[in-house]
Amino acid sequence: MRQDGTRDAFPSGRPAGPGTRRRDPGRAGHRAHHRREGDLAISTAHLTIFFLFGKEGDLFTVRTFYDRPYSVDDKPMLLTALNEWNADTMWPKVYTFTQDNGALRLVGDSQLYIGAGVTREHLSTVIAHWVRFSIKFYRWLTGRIAFETD
Repeated sequence: MRQDGTRDAFPSGRPAGPGTRRRDPGRAGHRAHHRREGDLAISTAHLTIFFLFGKEGDLFTVRTFYDRPYSVDDKPMLLTALNEWNADTMWPKVYTFTQDNGALRLVGDSQLYIGAGVTREHLSTVIAHWVRFSIKFYRWLTGRIAFETD
């Protein structure tokens, strides 16, 4: 509460953003680590999730790199599955990325504009949902591909 008797819009007294401490998302058994340039990431056996602030500090992104490589021959099947996921699910939006060696990888993005500020509670909730849905996508796609190949 402020000296004038009004409440702060943000329980911590300031919005969460690039200059604030971030909680360790690795509490749920994932390995948390810092990558080059200070990016925070968590890894599982099948994916790595990065927590990124935009250069201007106004965009927060959770970007997931799925570890399984696919061949170019798998692309039509993958695009059908990704279109289904992206049409039915808000996040992450998942797309294909072709590496220089020709291997196809999947990348998922979820983004939030934070330029006007965001409470820590809101940011924590959003991060928890995005991480959960990044993992949910992996499980969904694994089941979807198993169904396609049967």
